[in-house]
Amino acid sequence: MVEPLPALVTEADEVAAITAAITAAGTMAIDLEFVSQDRFRPDLALVQVGWCPDGDPSQVEVRLLDPTAADVGPVIALCGGAVEVIAHAPRQDLQILGTRYGLRARRVFDTQTAAAFANLGDQVGYARLVEALLGLRLGKEAQWTDWLRRPLAPDQLRYADADVRHLPALAHALRRSLAALGRAAWVVDECDAIAEVAHRAATLATEEAWREVAGARQLELSGRAAARRLAAWRIETAAQINQPVSWLLGDRALIDLARARPRDERGLKNIKLPEAARRHVDALLGVIAQAADDGPEGLEVAVVTVAGGPRAQVWEEVIVALVQAASEDSGIPARYLATRGDAADVARALDARTDRAWDQVAHPLFTGWRREVVGGAILAWMSGQAMLAADPSATSGVRLRPQ
Repeated sequence: MVEPLPALVTEADEVAAITAAITAAGTMAIDLEFVSQDRFRPDLALVQVGWCPDGDPSQVEVRLLDPTAADVGPVIALCGGAVEVIAHAPRQDLQILGTRYGLRARRVFDTQTAAAFANLGDQVGYARLVEALLGLRLGKEAQWTDWLRRPLAPDQLRYADADVRHLPALAHALRRSLAALGRAAWVVDECDAIAEVAHRAATLATEEAWREVAGARQLELSGRAAARRLAAWRIETAAQINQPVSWLLGDRALIDLARARPRDERGLKNIKLPEAARRHVDALLGVIAQAADDGPEGLEVAVVTVAGGPRAQVWEEVIVALVQAASEDSGIPARYLATRGDAADVARALDARTDRAWDQVAHPLFTGWRREVVGGAILAWMSGQAMLAADPSATSGVRLRPQ
């Protein structure tokens, strides 16, 4: 039996009825389709939602809301904490909602993150996860299409429907696995962190945008002042012409300008600028000139610009090895535990504790679930309670053993 095609919701009264139904159910599965190519901000093209009226994850009501025809804000507002939100790899979706609606999502359950903590692999795709846990195969034919085109084709409608229909069942299966592993609370923390990162990216003030430019924090003070002005100009101009910021002025060119701070067009000759930026030469030079009068306020950086000493450098490598070993033992991808930058920061912080009160170092590695998985092992090694031994049978090549 062929399932009937879902229809697009285009009327305000339909949106209101869906909002009420989801509120009563207490949980909403959600996915977005948008068009981002050659745009400063993506255009929202479709909002897919699903809910279980009776709480049965196998019985899901799905609706496809058309944001080009109706105000979908009442449904979106539910993501702010009124109901639990189930989504797959939702960081970009949450950022779009934050940009468009000023929303900070709460009570999010990311099935991709949950899968990683349930030892099902890192960054597992939705279709692969549905097949692995539910035994269903989904088509991908409509994944890369023009979602702003109307009317939507039958394949697009089916694809959009499937993108949320199976989320409640996935969440149900993943929760059982997480409960068995004792990791349900860990996933709650990680999902909230994802929502926070998305919100910060969506609401980043233009005067703080320079902090997200690769290499800007390593500039000296005058360079940081120029980078701040240039990054703000880049966002404002890209918004005006509705083009991606990277198309207007990439990070590398921005840093080159901030470092050289040319005073006239002759000073631009040795800087590789995209054609779009060349059309704004006068504005660029004006922005750089204005930065020369800026004071140091707001240009502080909380990073160590010099490498740690020999001891910290050795400790960094040990911490990296311990993170890899903990990842192997727990099955949690290493990127959730700590990055190389985290290892360097922790090594320098430990080295700075002349009182050897290493457990007083403030870092996420030593709080919450990370302390249980890897932070405690680092502290045990530092205090001499455990030793790092070679283990050829381990992927990481090492194993922490009690002294």
